[in-house]
Amino acid sequence: MKESHEADIARPGPAGINPDTLTYQQLHGWNCALCGRPGADRPLGTVTIERGATHTTYEVSACAPSCAETSMVPAAETEWHAAIEHAAGCLACRTPGAGCETGERLLRTYEEAIRKARAEEIA
Repeated sequence: MKESHEADIARPGPAGINPDTLTYQQLHGWNCALCGRPGADRPLGTVTIERGATHTTYEVSACAPSCAETSMVPAAETEWHAAIEHAAGCLACRTPGAGCETGERLLRTYEEAIRKARAEEIA
């Protein structure tokens, strides 16, 4: 009988988190897996990172009660942080001329947030 290796496939973690985009601190539960701020104390669940034949499962955490309620960081800064965190771990983002849909989306989200913040400052 052939064994099923379905459990070996890396899947998005809780809240749709892509485990490949998490920092070392986020993977070890020291920083929030959602916003990256230190002091995460609410368990989110587990994520699995697959590298060849090695599969490592980490328990990740988030801010409590929620990132939105505890975050004092302006939205534009949060979006910038997300874009930089992604780019730091993404080979396509770090390679001149290569395109990365996720990196571009995160950068557009940051640009929209900064435009909105500037518009609110003027109003």
